[in-house]
Amino acid sequence: VQERFNAQANPDAMFYGKPIDVQDVMESRRVADPLKLLEIVMPCFGGGGVIVTTRERAERTPHRPALVTGFGEHLTHKSITYAPDLLDTPIRVAAEKAFSMAGADREAVDFAGIYDCYTITVAITIEDAGFCATGQGGACIDEPDLTYEGDWPLNTHGGQLGMGQGGSAGGLSHLTEAVRQIQGRAGDRQLPKCDVAYTNGTGGMLAEQVAVILEGA
Repeated sequence: VQERFNAQANPDAMFYGKPIDVQDVMESRRVADPLKLLEIVMPCFGGGGVIVTTRERAERTPHRPALVTGFGEHLTHKSITYAPDLLDTPIRVAAEKAFSMAGADREAVDFAGIYDCYTITVAITIEDAGFCATGQGGACIDEPDLTYEGDWPLNTHGGQLGMGQGGSAGGLSHLTEAVRQIQGRAGDRQLPKCDVAYTNGTGGMLAEQVAVILEGA
């Protein structure tokens, strides 16, 4: 619901102009227990891209550079049948590598771009990426305000649940939104402060994960 709220400030979102509330979600039809229709991403067409260059060249551009200060990747299986542990996803290792490389603390993150093919994916990722203890993902989502107006902004572009999953560009949208927020180019959803951003991508059936830390120059 909060991601859909964020989508109302993103004219590029598939669900722009279509807010929902908790009752809408709970009354939508069940697709795969316990997930309901509005907890599942809408596939659509789309594209995205980023330009990667040196810091020196980036500092000559009109916009504040978004520096890649940490990244990590981890693969544990190909098929869900061979997942070593359904309660320990690859994002744990990938996120730890990224934060360690960046020398950043979770508390320093101003924006989180969490891959959101389903609502449950967000809760699992928040836990395994180290933002809260295992088993506390529900409370970690329920207690803060996750909107661009809130105290823990998450997927300010609407995420894939609010913007739509444009193929491989769906996951990339979290990264492009992080860049926009750092550069101060997010329009009506611009955060008052965005110096450190965390984003992640999920591949396969929670089989492969990447994590990236971006910091404003």
